[in-house]
Amino acid sequence: MAKSVAPRGFARDRVLEAALALFAEHGVNGTSLQMIADRLGVSKAAVYYQFHSKEEIVLAVIQPAFDDMARLVRIAEGMSTPEARQEVAVTGMVDFTVRHRRMTAVFHGDPAIDTLVNSRADLSDTIERLTVLLLGTDPDVTTRIVISMLASGMYGSATDPKLSDVDDADLHEVLLDCCQRLLRTRGANDDARTRGANDDLATQRGGKDRRQLAPSG
Repeated sequence: MAKSVAPRGFARDRVLEAALALFAEHGVNGTSLQMIADRLGVSKAAVYYQFHSKEEIVLAVIQPAFDDMARLVRIAEGMSTPEARQEVAVTGMVDFTVRHRRMTAVFHGDPAIDTLVNSRADLSDTIERLTVLLLGTDPDVTTRIVISMLASGMYGSATDPKLSDVDDADLHEVLLDCCQRLLRTRGANDDARTRGANDDLATQRGGKDRRQLAPSG
C-alpha cells in the first residue's frame, strides 16, 4: 500500500517531534529525511511539503530554545550592574536548561548543531551576548573557571541519563541552589583576596613608616 503524501492530521509539529526522537537516537548527521518519513509512516514528499531540508527541521526544533535565550539576554542586559546582569543570566540559564531539557540532552555537543549555530549570525550573536553577561568584558581566571563549572554542571545534569528520573522541579531547585552557592563562593574568594592585598599593602606601609621614624645611626 502506498504511503500517503499528506495524511489527515499531518502537521509540522509531528515532523518536529519525530525528528527530535530520531536525533536523540542517531544524532543529527545520522538522521535522514527518509528516516523521519518512515517514523511518521508517510512519504518523503509529505515531509518535503512541510520542510525543504533537514537543516530547516533542525532549525525549527532549536528555534524556540534560542527565542527563549534571546529573551533572557535582553532582560539581563537591562540590569544596572555587572553583578546583577550575571545573576539574572545564571538564573535564566537554569530556567532555560530545565525548560528545554529534552532538546538540551539531544543537541548538547552535537557537531552538526555547532555548525548550524555558527553559520547563523542571529544564533551565534545571542550566544556571544550571553557569554559576555556571564563572564563580563575582562574576566579573571577565577570567573572563567566558575562559569565553566556552572555551564558544565547545568548541561551535564540535563543530559545525564542517570538523572532522567529526576523531575524538572527538583532538577531546577538543586541546580539553582548549586549555582548560587558557587557564585557566592567566588564572591567570598574575591573579597578575601582584596582584604589580603589591602593587609599586605598596610604591612608594607607600616614597615616603611617605622623605618622613617627610626633614629638614624
